[in-house]
Amino acid sequence: MNLTTPIWNESSVCTAIEDFVYSVCFEQINDQQFKQSLSTLYEAFQHFYSAQLHYAESIQHFIQCKQWIDYFLNGQPASQILNFNTQQVQTLCYVLYQYRNDYWNEHARFIQQEQQNRNSLHQYLTKLITHYSELLFVRVDLGYLKKQQVYIGIENVQQHMSILRNRIANQDRCFMGLRGYAWALEQGVDKGYHCHLLLIYDPSKRMSDWYLADQVGKLWQSITGNLGWYFNCNTTDHKQQFKEFNRLGVGHIQCNVELEVSNALNAAMYLVNPEKYAQHLRAMLPRMRSFGTGQFEVHWRRSVVQTLRQCGF
Repeated sequence: MNLTTPIWNESSVCTAIEDFVYSVCFEQINDQQFKQSLSTLYEAFQHFYSAQLHYAESIQHFIQCKQWIDYFLNGQPASQILNFNTQQVQTLCYVLYQYRNDYWNEHARFIQQEQQNRNSLHQYLTKLITHYSELLFVRVDLGYLKKQQVYIGIENVQQHMSILRNRIANQDRCFMGLRGYAWALEQGVDKGYHCHLLLIYDPSKRMSDWYLADQVGKLWQSITGNLGWYFNCNTTDHKQQFKEFNRLGVGHIQCNVELEVSNALNAAMYLVNPEKYAQHLRAMLPRMRSFGTGQFEVHWRRSVVQTLRQCGF
């Protein structure tokens, strides 16, 4: 566990706390290491804690530990944590030990949710692929510049994502000709908060997948006030790496070609992977989602729905 981060941000603090709590529960850590790590994380978390957020189990146990620390300090500076006696350390360890069972339960819930998301995404994409003869798959990864992450909390992420999803729903500019989409929010050790975005276009209306991905990335930079970065998965070089092994799943996809469809589905499934527990969100706003797709509603289906409503059904 590296606690030498020169500048903390909400994401890095929460990730470091989770690592610390895990180490206390499942690894060996002596009293001095315990107090040193606790002192560092206690002070860092003070700047980012919000009672409005829903935290992962590990952070919730740390918050309980923090309440005991406040009691023990009784107004003294956080540096006094290093002088806590054996009984105080044991009390704090006992609070964190309660995370042992919660870790496995939370891990199981994550796997179950990701599997549900995976099934949902697969069904959604299968409907699109079955309905259309060809589609243009575009993948863009959206995140925040490392040096700017200190300014980014989950509330900022939610705000930026809401603007992005609204643009997608309205099919503004670079989203014109969109047939479908999916997105997944994650939290990485180095990347911090980031989003994997899949956009599926009508190739009769939009042709240059590299250009579209680039335009979406630039839009993200604009939405974030130039705090964001993006990675274009549809560049020629990036696609060539997968094409050499017959695994290319982005770009122009012919829906009657089994290999192209299989590759497209496999590439899309990266958005929802039960094995990526290390990238789960540690802090969320109430009722906040970390995954979503568009609605499969083609023109003739909309006409049927409208007719049924007009007839009183």
